Amino acid sequence: MDKKELKELKAFYKTLFKLEVPTEDGDKVLYLRKLDRVTYSAGQKLLEKDELQAAEMFLRSLTVGGDDVEAIISDFDSLRTASSLLIDVIGSKTGNVTKL
Repeated sequence: MDKKELKELKAFYKTLFKLEVPTEDGDKVLYLRKLDRVTYSAGQKLLEKDELQAAEMFLRSLTVGGDDVEAIISDFDSLRTASSLLIDVIGSKTGNVTKL
């Protein structure tokens, strides 16, 4: 993906994440948009049953550019790696709670 395409994606989605995932065919790069409520809800239900199935759903739903996402999903080791990287994309920000 060239800089112009990346700039256009960033202008459209505001927040983008870049995942670099090693595969047997070399590193693959995916650009993911920010998580939305509908995707989050669907993913949470899948996470209760199967983490990798949830990772597949998140990757397919959030990928907006880069290499072919199916190449990562079809490679078990790459899917596991991508699944662990997704924590930064689907995780929530942390804050502080203080009892007063």
